[in-house]
Amino acid sequence: MKFLRRLAKWFAVTVVLLVTSGAVTLVYLANSRLPELAGTVTHPSLHGEVRVVRDSVGVPHITAENEPDAYFALGYCMAQDRLFQMELMRRLARGELAEVAGAPALPIDRAVRAFRLRAKAEAYFADSDAQPPELTALMDAYLAGVNAFIAEGPIPFELIVLGLEVRPFTKVDCLAVAAILPITFADGIRGDPLVTMLKAKHPDLDIDALFPGYTLETPVTIMETLEEAAAYLESRREEKEPDEPIRYEASLAVVNEWLAIFGAISQRFGPAMGSNSWVLAPSRTRSGEAILANDPHIAFSNPSILYEAHLKYGDFENYGFHLPPIPIPLMGHNRQRAWALTMTAQDDTDFYLERFHPDNPDKVMYKGEWVDVETATETIKVRFSDDVECRVRVTPHGPVLNDFLKAYHGYDDAPVSLSWIWQHLPYTDITAFYRMGHAQNCEDFGEAVSLITSPGMNISFADADGNIAWWATGKIPIRPDGMNSKQILDGASGKDEILGYLPFDQNPHLKNPECGFIASANNKPTVKPVGAVKDIQGYWQPTDRAGRIEELVSARSDWTVEALKAVQFDDTSRAGPEVVAQLVDVIDAQRVLLTPWEQDVLDRLKTWDYRHNVDSVGATIYEYLNAAVLKRALTDEMGVDLFKVYATLADHWHFYKHFIGDEASPFWDDVSTTEREQRPEIVLAAFKDMTRRLTRRLGGDVSRWTWGRAHTMEFKHPFGYLPVLDQIFNLGPYPASGGAQVLNNMLYDFAQDEFHVIAGPATRRLIDFATPEAAQVILPTGNSGNFMSPHYGDQAQRFMNGEYRRALLDAEDIERDKAHELRFVPEE
Repeated sequence: MKFLRRLAKWFAVTVVLLVTSGAVTLVYLANSRLPELAGTVTHPSLHGEVRVVRDSVGVPHITAENEPDAYFALGYCMAQDRLFQMELMRRLARGELAEVAGAPALPIDRAVRAFRLRAKAEAYFADSDAQPPELTALMDAYLAGVNAFIAEGPIPFELIVLGLEVRPFTKVDCLAVAAILPITFADGIRGDPLVTMLKAKHPDLDIDALFPGYTLETPVTIMETLEEAAAYLESRREEKEPDEPIRYEASLAVVNEWLAIFGAISQRFGPAMGSNSWVLAPSRTRSGEAILANDPHIAFSNPSILYEAHLKYGDFENYGFHLPPIPIPLMGHNRQRAWALTMTAQDDTDFYLERFHPDNPDKVMYKGEWVDVETATETIKVRFSDDVECRVRVTPHGPVLNDFLKAYHGYDDAPVSLSWIWQHLPYTDITAFYRMGHAQNCEDFGEAVSLITSPGMNISFADADGNIAWWATGKIPIRPDGMNSKQILDGASGKDEILGYLPFDQNPHLKNPECGFIASANNKPTVKPVGAVKDIQGYWQPTDRAGRIEELVSARSDWTVEALKAVQFDDTSRAGPEVVAQLVDVIDAQRVLLTPWEQDVLDRLKTWDYRHNVDSVGATIYEYLNAAVLKRALTDEMGVDLFKVYATLADHWHFYKHFIGDEASPFWDDVSTTEREQRPEIVLAAFKDMTRRLTRRLGGDVSRWTWGRAHTMEFKHPFGYLPVLDQIFNLGPYPASGGAQVLNNMLYDFAQDEFHVIAGPATRRLIDFATPEAAQVILPTGNSGNFMSPHYGDQAQRFMNGEYRRALLDAEDIERDKAHELRFVPEE
């Protein structure tokens, strides 16, 4: 026995030494692969000299004589700072992760290949007239810079460890990445199949009640006041026709598999959406100039999803926020204008139940006639295994999911196809963003945003002339009257086909409204008709954030950047007072069934101030109790897996905040029992579930159930998902204020036992045109993705604290803050 104990001790020590040695080796390797940020780079494609000054947070300030040279330097700098991230994004967008991670990544690759992103990108660039020649020259120069660094610079240590050879980047790679991001935001990708499955599973239940959207309240819209929206809706009340049932049959299997795989893809960007943006007219600000505020939300990662760079050449200047490896910034500003974005959440994806010819698998019924389908074969390389070939059919609607997911072995099992507006329209989005960056005034900018096709985005604008504006961009589909697009549709008859798209001049739009502000938070643009569309359809986020912005902004006419920092970091629950009142009434009525300790827990919820700061105990009880109630109420109808999908959708909160006060809802009954349960017993059982869950996680001392202990943020490097390596490569965990459905939107997975933050602001920006050179910004981690770089995580603590830093524009400020200087010169 002593020998066994000594052997075990020796083995444990050996493992620790090996792990430590391996970790030290990785750290050394990472340090040795840092790029040179100072010196001189020569290249034959350059036409003149380019100067790059990196400031104290690693942001490159690029000064050039012409546009192509500036973008060559941008490509080189971005590759220096983010090459590993760029490679992973490229592989995700092209469906090539299995070549790195092996067979476990194969389902993700198959699903991504179903989107046909690469094929669309290749077709776009094969058309020489698809984009302006100056944009083509810009992209070629940018890629020359990226590939110059790949050829001569130190390759990031992660790629060395993985044994990957980095091939040159192409324009197709850039466009594929530009497309993968928005598709993961489409709630219809998750929502439509879920509605279908639940309706088939419970034909006797009103499943649409679980997906109410804004039907249970007067919505906070972008274009109307609450009073205007209420009056219009009251004048238009009409009986809704029931949806025509569709036979789903075996199609449910492919839908279920699709939900599981797409969930893994969307985790890269965040399974739920939320972004805030508002612009204030001079009448609302102390400075008398317009102010822009924006914090777009996405899944957190390390490095951050956005990359900052400041470009100046000729009379052009822009401080931009880029998505590597895309050269055109998604957001930006200079001394004359600024723009911001959030997702509109309009419905631009559909699933269709297809009917293939019984004797010919290459023909499908479309609008009542048999038509040919396009067929393509994809080869996926799999590390440590043989290549995998996937044959996919593309119907007039889009790719057939069954073919990629291998859910079936025949053709009569109700195949399902995915239709996405992006697949069916000419791609002009990258031209739109290029022209937005070059717009000289509000009118030019409006013409540029008209080129955005899909996904739909809220674009906010402010300028030095005092203008504020907003556009709901993207093609808005015109659908048949009475069609419910939030379920799997009939692909054979033609009755569920999109009829066309609104012309852009009919899209919702505001400029210089009388109220002096425009706010968007993924909420519905308008309750009124837009052109031929009677009621614009979408997966609108709950009105909590939009309503809170309007409450705060409308209360003052002397806003400053400093005051607006508190608004962006606001953590007050707008729905909290009503939801807490309902919960407390139900539980208090059964107080005799609580122990004294449980009564203390309830009393802390009663006295909660509806804030989500890190010291709040009430916030912890509130959020965990809401999750427990919804889980108790719906898991019996949905099952665990479908409930996890439902919890990622905006409708879970649309439903819950009204359901909690609805004693008559059939969803209080547990369908797995013979009794008929009511609201009091379900809420009480959930309360006890919550106390047990928090006791297991945080202990029995309720005073230590602080939100900062329950709700934590860890910025994870791809290597940081492994034990031991997480302690080296990850940043945090940090106690996190904020939460779901508050302005400081630090999102977590509602269905999980632990509320670890997974998504939130990709940046926070505040720009006052009285002092645009003092714009306030912050990134979640840092501008460099290189572990061991001083800019790998130098902004993380400030971000968590709600602090900001200046985005430097003035040459004198940049020189004073200079950390490194890199020069690019033509090769003689």
